[in-house]
Amino acid sequence: MMNPFEKIPESEIQFFKEKVQRWLNVDNQIADLESQIKELKKVRNKELEPEITKFMTTYNVKDLNTGNGKLRCAEVKTKQSINKSYIKENLSQFIKDPTKVDDAINHIWNDRQIVIKHKLKKVTSKKQ
Repeated sequence: MMNPFEKIPESEIQFFKEKVQRWLNVDNQIADLESQIKELKKVRNKELEPEITKFMTTYNVKDLNTGNGKLRCAEVKTKQSINKSYIKENLSQFIKDPTKVDDAINHIWNDRQIVIKHKLKKVTSKKQ
């Protein structure tokens, strides 16, 4: 079996190795920062925000002036996510035949377009 690197000039291989090493270093830095961000968001979103919004809604405070702008307590409405059970429940209101409902759901679910992209993924061996 032929080694794919045999026909590549040594200077190109060295350049490639440097790029891979830099990518790995940047990836590690990103992972560390994302971990820190995750912890900070947990404190902000799960601990502090509910207490602040409860206070602001209880005392009807819409805006709060801070040193770097306003902090606004806004009501946000979001729609429920769409999943198979939601589709089935709603289709059943219009289609009375359960097999046709299941066929429609399977068609919708399985006939979605597949998009192919190429991404680098770091695979680490699991520690035993």
